Parts: sequence; C-alpha cells; structure tokens
Amino acid sequence: MELVRATDDPSALWRPADLIPDLPHEGDVRQWLEDSGSLTRRLRRLGGKDFCLDVVGETWEPARNEDLQMLGSAASRVRVRKVRLDARGLHLFYICTRMPPETLARHPWLGRLGHKPLGEALADRTDVTRTPFEFAALAPGHPLLRDAIGETGILSGALWGRRSRFLIGESPILVYEVFLPGLASFGDQ
Repeated sequence: MELVRATDDPSALWRPADLIPDLPHEGDVRQWLEDSGSLTRRLRRLGGKDFCLDVVGETWEPARNEDLQMLGSAASRVRVRKVRLDARGLHLFYICTRMPPETLARHPWLGRLGHKPLGEALADRTDVTRTPFEFAALAPGHPLLRDAIGETGILSGALWGRRSRFLIGESPILVYEVFLPGLASFGDQ
C-alpha cells in the first residue's frame, strides 16, 4: 500500500475513494470500508453478545483548523468522544466524534450518549444525512492512529480510516473511523 506522507495535519491525508487507487482489495476489509450503513448495527448482528462498545474518552478539546472547516464553526473548542468497538475479543474499530458547541446546544442528548453508539442514536432519525466518505491510509505517528491503538497492545503499521459528516438538520458532527487489524480476522460470518 502506498502511503500518503504522515503529518500532524490530518486534512492532508483524506481523499474520496475514487482518488485512492490503493484502497484495499481484500474483500472483507473493503466491504467494511465501503459499508454506508451503521457499523455498530452490523457488529451487533455479527458479534452478538460478544459485542462491546468501550468509551475511551469524552471531553472538550481545542478546535483544530480542520474542525472549523469541516464543521463550519468558529468555536474555539469541540466536544470529542472516542470509542472502541470490539467483538469476539478483537479490537475492530476506533471512532472519534467531534461536535461543535452549537450542535450540542441544539441537541443536548448528544452529550448524554453514555455507552449508546452514536450511529444507533442517529439511525432512526429522519432529519439526518451523511456526507460521502473520505479515506486515508494513516501512517505510523499520525495522531488519529496513535489514539486508535493506544492502550490496546496493537502493534501496527499503517491502518485505513474514513471520515464523514453527519448533519442533524443543519447541525454537523464530524466522525472519524479507524479500521483496526482485528477486522481482517473477524470476517463477516
């Protein structure tokens, strides 16, 4: 896989699928990358009682330039929620959600999700749209990759990630999803 140079500016890495010739061709991983449905619902179905959502952290962080651009916000900080999805004893996904204060003000229930997955909370709403995915091969040292594998024991080179924006009406939520190595052995049974 040819990697795009890692920087501390993740915006330099993200591209639409049609501009990434080396999007993985392995069937299982590619199917997950291209799945536009709820990853959480799919994992619950496949993982059954072994499904686990671990809230890694939830806090306010300084807004990055990328946040301001992607969220259309001028806020100095964003609410960041980090979760890991596991099933069958495997770490499968790391998800980082970034929300501006205006979104939380309009939808305060987003700040009280607890162990409820965001995707499931949004799935049944009729006022939610999702933008097309952008993908990136996250090189070692990339901040999102460091967060994704932190405290898991995963030793990894590059991993694939995707991002998109959810809009609840006009209220944006930026979601980053990192596809962890356990996914290759998880399959789609």
